Amino acid sequence: MIPASLPAWRQALSLPAVVALALMLAACVTTTAGRTTSAPSGTDAAQYNLSLGVGYLRQGNLQAAKDKLERAIEQDPGLATAHSALGLVYERLEDLDGAERQYRRAAQLAPEDPDAQNALGVFLCSKRGKTAEALKVFDRALAIPLSRKNVNRAVLYTNAGTCAKYTDLPRAEAYLRRALAENPDYADALLQLAEVTLAAGNGLGARAFLERNLAAAGPTPAGLLLGYRIESQLGDATAAARYAERLRGEFPTAAEIPVLDGLRAGRPAP
Repeated sequence: MIPASLPAWRQALSLPAVVALALMLAACVTTTAGRTTSAPSGTDAAQYNLSLGVGYLRQGNLQAAKDKLERAIEQDPGLATAHSALGLVYERLEDLDGAERQYRRAAQLAPEDPDAQNALGVFLCSKRGKTAEALKVFDRALAIPLSRKNVNRAVLYTNAGTCAKYTDLPRAEAYLRRALAENPDYADALLQLAEVTLAAGNGLGARAFLERNLAAAGPTPAGLLLGYRIESQLGDATAAARYAERLRGEFPTAAEIPVLDGLRAGRPAP
């Protein structure tokens, strides 16, 4: 069984690329001192407010981001990127109903944009637990031809696999192997496949995938905790203890520490 709240879940579900691209736009309208250029006029106004909004989002000023993104949508209701960015703002404000409305609207406005579909799929799976619907959304994104939109398909396959792993291990494995076919060194896919392989009862295979993950990305709290679980299942108490010591020594404030303590005390992960 895979622990339902293992922090690796959130790590593998990447920040929607559509918002990441918007954050890049924000750099064009702010200076290092936080000053902004004069506002453009006419049809550029919505894009300008989008850039301002995601700039505030990057700074953590959620209310200002909300105001600017809502203004951008007033100026151009069909601006899908603004809807996705506003969805993230609502999500961080813990308004999940508002976030879902915005993510769904972005996906509706941009049916051929895999980034918008990905953002919706990630939200549905990680925040709403709507696994079946989310997987349909991911499949829709993956079906968009690369000739129409170049996208990081390794991320899409990894997000789909991360979503599927709680309900369908074979399907999760298939997605994750497709991710590695796209990018053999993609660390998130390697970590998730290590966990899926462990859940399927193949500790040696899980160890191999985790070793590749560590080589690709270095140690992370989720990876070290998974290493402890793998070695414990394989019966190697010495190797398991090494992973536990590394987790405590390298990431003493990580959320994985209480999970580790529970596992070492014989309690299942939450």
